[in-house]
Amino acid sequence: MKEYHSVFIPLPHIYREGGFDVFSHLERGRNGEKNLVVIPMSFVKELGETDADGYSAGAKDVLMHLKGLNAVPKEEGTKDVGVFLAPSSDDLDIALLETEGSSLTLPQLEAKVSEHFRSLKEGRPTIISSDDVDHIRLKGTGLIVQEPQFLQVSADIVNEGIISGNAELYEQVHQHHHEGVPLETAIEIMGRDLFVNQFIKFRSGEGKDARYEYARVVGDPKWNGNRTRIVDTLNEKVRLLSTHEYEKKMHIGDQYLPKIFDITPRDMEQYLALQHGLLNPDVSLFFLCGSQGSGKTLLSYVAAVNQVLWFNKEIKDLRRWRCEGGLYDQMFLLKPNEVLGGSRREIGFLPGSQYEKIKPHIEPYIDAHKRSSLGKQFPFEELMRHPKFENDFGPPRSLAMKELKIDGGAHFPADHEVFEVKFSGFMRGRSFENALVLIDEAQNFTPYELKTIIERLGENSKGIIMGDPAQFDNPHCTRERNGLTHAIKHYFGKPYASLVTLSRNYRSQASEDALSWRVYSG
Repeated sequence: MKEYHSVFIPLPHIYREGGFDVFSHLERGRNGEKNLVVIPMSFVKELGETDADGYSAGAKDVLMHLKGLNAVPKEEGTKDVGVFLAPSSDDLDIALLETEGSSLTLPQLEAKVSEHFRSLKEGRPTIISSDDVDHIRLKGTGLIVQEPQFLQVSADIVNEGIISGNAELYEQVHQHHHEGVPLETAIEIMGRDLFVNQFIKFRSGEGKDARYEYARVVGDPKWNGNRTRIVDTLNEKVRLLSTHEYEKKMHIGDQYLPKIFDITPRDMEQYLALQHGLLNPDVSLFFLCGSQGSGKTLLSYVAAVNQVLWFNKEIKDLRRWRCEGGLYDQMFLLKPNEVLGGSRREIGFLPGSQYEKIKPHIEPYIDAHKRSSLGKQFPFEELMRHPKFENDFGPPRSLAMKELKIDGGAHFPADHEVFEVKFSGFMRGRSFENALVLIDEAQNFTPYELKTIIERLGENSKGIIMGDPAQFDNPHCTRERNGLTHAIKHYFGKPYASLVTLSRNYRSQASEDALSWRVYSG
């Protein structure tokens, strides 16, 4: 019997949600010991079937990983064991189990695995599942069942973008108002880690005189040789926002904007999101979280359009844009393949024209367009038309649209659409260059799905990732296990990333109170 430190049997949905990263998470990596992952061929078949349905990039990549392994019979020279062993890394082996006829039950599978392998830690294999029913059912049969801790992140991580400071740090940032407090000192005072682009708010005064002041963790960007990416930050410190920032007027370079297409920040959180995230060229990955009615879509939409339209030379000089057209060539909206009710279907199977198919998914952006001054100047569909050719959304732009001066100072790009909608089912092999990519409803992506999307952000591209870890249409995601919180955990603290969560609901009181109404779909 071959011995390993731990022997794991992840169930198929773990591979769909975690991709081949599951293997790296289950490596031992200590004292020269190895772990083992056991995969019955019935699981492999199931992963192949789900991939054929177009469901999971994770399943596809696991299959490709297994295909590349050099699996040999567990015991050299034997033919009847039905166990094939392959090294996945120095710290992990993978065992493929032949299952004759129908699939084994999990108790039968556990017994079969125990015939050939022994876990030094538990003595028996550990089944990994995130399904509550699995845990209840399998524990009742005496099996060892474990949650996939590597896929779980507390939903509270969305609140890390703006944290509360203490009285000692408040005193220090005021005392060193101009130069700022060194980050190491601030960390010692707060007794916790702090990260570049994080905000710290301080409450001052009492009663009617109470107000919040904000500080930001800043640093000097350290660029790579050709200045295409920020690799680190130097001279990190905590510095109070300047007093003029409380007027909530945005600026891009030397151009000051009291509003963007008639949209103004309604509170300081919205201002921080716009100024230091959405409009900040040094932040190439921005997470914008919040509940319904908090303004995520509206702010992201107007900021995105403002950065892809073409401005005249005078305005570009003010903005310090050294580009021929807009700061980004084009904006893309990427949403999960979810249709109302949480079912997964490719959009091509839906009835109607291309615009009719996607319209239900982009209604919030159409509403944002109408609320801004853009809605008074041209229909939303014009953003999706090509300047020269007919496409799925109609004939080329008219001459009037080509010559239109938007808000008096900008016009459409001369050689491509402004706005494209993409669905996650069509992402394989695609990459985004010089693009502003809005990734909406990120909580409805599994961690592995969102990882594969972010991997496709090319040079001079910016990802704006929006979501609310309290609202789900995807039955494979939960508050603790979803792409949004998983991505925040991975990227928060990177010198090019930032996070703001909008805490206020600007819809009606009834809408706000509905958030605490616990009802569930069938």
